[in-house]
Formats: sequence, structure tokens, C-alpha cells
Amino acid sequence: MSRTISKREQTLATIVGLIVVLGGSFLLGQSYFEKRAALTAKIVSEKRQLHSLQELLSEGPLWEQREKWIQAKQPKLENPDQAGVQLLNHVQDLAKRHQVLPENVTLHTPEARPACISVGLELETKSPWAELISFLEELQTPEQFIALESASVKVDPEDATQVRGRFKIARWYAPK
Repeated sequence: MSRTISKREQTLATIVGLIVVLGGSFLLGQSYFEKRAALTAKIVSEKRQLHSLQELLSEGPLWEQREKWIQAKQPKLENPDQAGVQLLNHVQDLAKRHQVLPENVTLHTPEARPACISVGLELETKSPWAELISFLEELQTPEQFIALESASVKVDPEDATQVRGRFKIARWYAPK
């Protein structure tokens, strides 16, 4: 039942075989180069991460010193009900000193966060630009643990010598 293959069939079988072998080789080669590129990119990423971790490790004493400073200086929240009022009074005193007019003040309840307890307020201001800058500069000194969580400043459309600001101000207390 076996018959002999003609010369033409042998040539055709050889061509089909070569196409299959070349196609398979191409697919294997393409897969190899894709995986190699992915692994090279992963190695580069891992080296960057290792470098970053080594840098953090070398800065360990600096971060320990900063942590001690924060623990020593960051205020403790004694009375959550009065903290917002104290912050408001502090902000109003600074505003008066710098000729900044606070408007539409809203107090927020204390918010527990992983690194601190945040007591905040929102207010709008109207003042000359230079006075606003000096107010914000004095407001955010490091030892006060007061931060601007959001800020928006625009020139007053009614008076171009004045700026209007909208701020969310928070004081960060030590976590319990």
C-alpha cells in the first residue's frame, strides 16, 4: 500500500518542512527576545529599587533624628472640642497682624489619620498680595505643625490691588 513519492512531491514536502521549521524558529526567536527584553527591564527596575532602598538605609540616622524631633515637638491633642477654636483664634490673630481679612470660616471636626490627628478649618481671605504672603509664611512655621491642605488665590475682580484666597488649614497633632 505504500507508494513512492514523486520528485515534485518530495520538493513540495521539503519546502513545506522548511517553512514549518523556519516559522517555528522565528516564533521561538521572537518569544526569546520578548522575554529577554522583559527580564532586562525587570532587572533595571530591581536595581533602581535596590539603589533607593540602599539610599534610604544610609539616611537612617537622619530619619531617626527627625522622628525624635517630631515626637518631642508635635503637640498632643488635649481637648478635641477646643482644638478647632484654638486654631481659629490663632489664625485670626495672625490675620489681624498681617491685615488679612478672614471670611466664611468653617471649622471641621478632628480627623484621625495614620500619622496624626488633623484639626482643620476652611476660610476665605481678602488682602494685599504681600500681606497674604507674610501671613502664610508666619502661619506655617515648622514648630507649629500647621499646614495648608489646599489653597486657591485669585485677584479680586472688584479691586485689582487685593487678592482673594480660599484655604483649608489644618493643625496636625500627635497620634494617640
